[in-house]
Amino acid sequence: MDSFIKRSLVGLAYACVWVASLFCDYPEPYILLLIVIAYVASFEMLNLFNIRSLILHFTLCAGTIGLVFFNVMMIYIAIISVACQLLLAWLLFMRKRLPLHSPILGCFLCLTHLLFPIFIISEVSFAELPLFTTELTLGLLFFIWGTDAMAYSFGTLFGKTPLFRAVSPKKSVEGAVAAVLFSPVIAFINVQFFSNDDYYYWLVMGILISITSIVGDLVQSQFKRTYGVKNSGTILLGHGGMYDRIDSLIFTIPFIYLYIYIFQ
Repeated sequence: MDSFIKRSLVGLAYACVWVASLFCDYPEPYILLLIVIAYVASFEMLNLFNIRSLILHFTLCAGTIGLVFFNVMMIYIAIISVACQLLLAWLLFMRKRLPLHSPILGCFLCLTHLLFPIFIISEVSFAELPLFTTELTLGLLFFIWGTDAMAYSFGTLFGKTPLFRAVSPKKSVEGAVAAVLFSPVIAFINVQFFSNDDYYYWLVMGILISITSIVGDLVQSQFKRTYGVKNSGTILLGHGGMYDRIDSLIFTIPFIYLYIYIFQ
């Protein structure tokens, strides 16, 4: 119970920082938040690949930020990231492990799997007509946090059937099903707050988010299991590292960007 309370408090503080930065009248707080998240999470991910070069790490992060100045179309970034996420999902379900000793592969995955999605969700802070508006960003975050909380709590209380024992024996089928079934509730809440889109638009988005977030969590668990660690870091009490906290979010973002691009 003590660990559950700590996890809940840290999660609440984390969510409040996100929401506060998005509602700020100036883009700088949100940009700063994403830079910190990206820098810490990418550092933790590169550590899993035994890449400890701070210069290389800084170059990857700076290069991603530099995309803003080259006017690269965000849809291309999203397609590349989706292709990477699908490859990781395929490797997961085919039970194939990545060679974590490859620095080239580690850098490529750090870019396409982690940094590109964070770059995509930052669009609202620098684009004149962002696809990821403030409302859609908040709606996405509500889905991620809601389904994650439901999967964790329901799985902890009632979970008996392992979802993917070889990768993460603690994650249960019951928790995953509860997360998907909770999507209509969050879709209804989003409609009340964000009236620009109808219920079915949010519902389909929610189902897509709940499924991709579960897969994203499993993909990151496979990284950790291959390397033989429980968490990617210790910066967030009860959650492990920053990469542990955003694993579902970064996997989901490019899919949702394509969904919004197609249907809007």
